[in-house]
Amino acid sequence: MIAHLPIDRRFTFSNFVTGKNNKIAKEAAIEIAKGISKVNLLFIWAPSGLGKTHLLHAIGNEVIESQLTTRVTYIPSNEFMREFMTAHQENLLSEFRRKYRDMCDVLLIDDINLLEPETRSATKEEIFETINYLLITKKRIAITSDKPPHALKNFDSKLITRFQWGRVVEITPPPYEVRVAILKAKSAERGYNIPDDVIFYIAEKISGNVRWLEGALETVVMFSEIEETKPSIEIAERALSQINVPLKNVDAKKIIEYTSKFFNLSAKDIQSPRRKKTISLARQMAIYLCRDMLNLSTTQLGQIFGNRDHSTIIYAIEKIKADKEKDSQIQYILNSIREMILGESTGNGSNH
Repeated sequence: MIAHLPIDRRFTFSNFVTGKNNKIAKEAAIEIAKGISKVNLLFIWAPSGLGKTHLLHAIGNEVIESQLTTRVTYIPSNEFMREFMTAHQENLLSEFRRKYRDMCDVLLIDDINLLEPETRSATKEEIFETINYLLITKKRIAITSDKPPHALKNFDSKLITRFQWGRVVEITPPPYEVRVAILKAKSAERGYNIPDDVIFYIAEKISGNVRWLEGALETVVMFSEIEETKPSIEIAERALSQINVPLKNVDAKKIIEYTSKFFNLSAKDIQSPRRKKTISLARQMAIYLCRDMLNLSTTQLGQIFGNRDHSTIIYAIEKIKADKEKDSQIQYILNSIREMILGESTGNGSNH
């Protein structure tokens, strides 16, 4: 068993909290890990903090435990680029290629999107050739990204096509019941005794990604330890008011503001009667997000969006709901706007 960068033994399939937001991604990762997938390349995409890296390491751990002679290599894409450039400069390309091709049975590449700013084609060409070689020789590859293949910038079309030939799966932000399960799992893992009502309160107030949930949990525990008392709703209220996590302070105005910003429009455009294609799409997305994030009634939505009638609002919601299932670009835009809205409260950058 050869691993060039350590697989993190903490991350396994058994401790990956599963819900409807990530079930397909987990199942696809298990199939790649066990070598039973119909395709040998898996591409997992999601905004930061939703478990992509956990799944990569879980694949590595499954291989280590069950396939003792199988060689697995984990590498963040920026580290791959650094190694390749060093090998190129020092005339060591044959050793580099031996490591990632001949000495590798399962290649795990994390955060391929980190190569977007890289305008030189050499690194991406090397990734393309490496992927080609591994696929031809029946090896397995799993790649993560913060966006779907077609949305990656500065990538050659042949590399995008190669990603799309594999299985492309998405992880979306965890719904309430999954947030509760995550908080309970983290509490048990760390030996915390958190009452259910406090868990429910944190899950209700914190949305977005797993790291925000963990940060909120740790802050509540820290407050209770400082005050030498058990965690309570009152402590949780004070703790969450002190940290930069996205509380439920989202309203329709904020959703319209960020949707219009994404499409380079004004809020007035979205609320206007104008029917230009871009404006109509932005308006329908804003209506859908208001319904999804705020659970507003169709009557309320009609009033907010220029006194539109009930049937128009229902049409917008159903259209976006259907389109996002068929078109990953629509889902990507929705996720991007949602992350902008929630991230605005945190001031956090993207990291995984």
